[in-house]
Amino acid sequence: MRRRGPPAASDARGSRAPCTRRCGPWLAEDPAIPPGEIQRRLLEAETPLGLSTIYRLLGSVRPTLPTEVMVRFEGVAGEFAQFDFGVADVRLTSDTTTARVRRRIHFAAYRLKWSRFLHVVLVPNERVEALVRALLASFAASGGVPLRVVFDNPTTVVLRREAGRPVWNATLAQAMLDYGCGIELCTPSPPEQKGSVENLVGFVKRAFCAARRFQTLETDLPQQLAAWLVYANTERPSRATGVPPVARLATEQARLHAPSPRRTTACTCRSPSARRRW
Repeated sequence: MRRRGPPAASDARGSRAPCTRRCGPWLAEDPAIPPGEIQRRLLEAETPLGLSTIYRLLGSVRPTLPTEVMVRFEGVAGEFAQFDFGVADVRLTSDTTTARVRRRIHFAAYRLKWSRFLHVVLVPNERVEALVRALLASFAASGGVPLRVVFDNPTTVVLRREAGRPVWNATLAQAMLDYGCGIELCTPSPPEQKGSVENLVGFVKRAFCAARRFQTLETDLPQQLAAWLVYANTERPSRATGVPPVARLATEQARLHAPSPRRTTACTCRSPSARRRW
């Protein structure tokens, strides 16, 4: 007789056994590996497991699990994007527990707030030329320019304040004017806004930089980053919306304007030294 109803608890435990065996070596190698990275690896190994089940399995290994602060964004499609620089130390496959050399990378992270579409660009530094180039690449990758971009308060954006008003970096201000996009700064008063930018960088560092190893920084890391962005935008459901960013991207793109300068005389890298470096 065919059994009806949900599977018995022993059956559920048995179905998780192959996944548990696969997770063991990963956890032994990196006890702090993010649950999302475990889920991705299980999916590639054709033994998929839900995040809730992965958390339960990890509960027996980790006494406490880090909880990411979730920040809900307000606004309508096409209204806001956020941008910030990040720094992370990454590991190569040649590293061992006794011989590990710190390899530091710089990146720029960009996210449309409504759809949660994410783009990350590897940058050589955090100067204004790198900021503008990464921002324009992000406009192109997301399919348009939002009404405003929210920044932290780095000197690449604000040189100083006079009478309480910001004095913008001239190169960035001209690029934003040319592309028809406003600048909005995080302020100390609303912590949820500041937290949103910090969480974007923290997410990239945890879910990508700290979760993976790379053969080389010059070729393998960029290739893995490109593949991870496809996964993050098309497969991984956003915790804020419950769906992958691509499910809401078309709606947001309809509210963006074309990523092309409104003035043809603009130059985003104005100094001779900047042109030499790039």
